[in-house]
Amino acid sequence: MTQLATYMPEEVTILLAGIPVSGFIQGSFISVDKDVKPFTSKRTADGTVSRMYNNDQTYTITLTLYSGSDSNQLLTRLWQLDEITQRGKFPLMIKDGSGSDLFFSTTTWIEGIPSLVKSNQYEPRAWTLRSSSAIINIGGNGDAESILNDIVSIAASTLPSLNGLI
Repeated sequence: MTQLATYMPEEVTILLAGIPVSGFIQGSFISVDKDVKPFTSKRTADGTVSRMYNNDQTYTITLTLYSGSDSNQLLTRLWQLDEITQRGKFPLMIKDGSGSDLFFSTTTWIEGIPSLVKSNQYEPRAWTLRSSSAIINIGGNGDAESILNDIVSIAASTLPSLNGLI
């Protein structure tokens, strides 16, 4: 059976502190990267392999907006709040509404601000955010039934995080 996958960039939702972000550049506008690999392994001289687990849940997120986006002001205010109070952490959610990609963290902060560039074009402004205690699902954009299965998988993936709360 042939499956048709449909991705719609306008269906990607980003909420910073519950506020929607908009004004993304054309092309790649979001990047989420895990900071530390969960496993490192070593091979001994006799061929034995052992691995060590590192439970590091930090991620680096890059949001690239065009210079005229009003969301630059939101990000600036969150960064200024953190600079002044050191309490500028906020929740972040990235969700593909046409698929099952999901990233969620309750603890995110502005790690780096973009350069202030002025020109006769729309300049990109790349904001670097850092998140800890995150949940991520790298899914797909298949049919509704497979997306429903992915949603169940996403919910199941939160169980280890909830373990410490229960």
